[in-house]
Amino acid sequence: MANTILHVHSVKSLVTPAHVSVPVLGATLAVFASISFLLCMLLGFVAPEWGVHKPWLQFYLGLTGYDLRSVALGFLQSVVFGGYAGTSTAAIFNFISRRFG
Repeated sequence: MANTILHVHSVKSLVTPAHVSVPVLGATLAVFASISFLLCMLLGFVAPEWGVHKPWLQFYLGLTGYDLRSVALGFLQSVVFGGYAGTSTAAIFNFISRRFG
């Protein structure tokens, strides 16, 4: 049996924890949600019989159909919900990365 010496000590990581820009991720998800909403509404105008766009009418508050008011309201909600999702995700990620990373 070989002579083995076990050294037990904690080693600090020299790598800095990952960081995500909160405003950038918030804006990115807001734009993504808005573009997705507008494309699905456009599909609803072009091919209403396909029904792919129906979930937007269920999950967004106040949408009544394919009129200008619903498009504007859905676009605003996409910006708000996407921004909220992005900023909260980035903030939580940064906190956990600093704490445990």
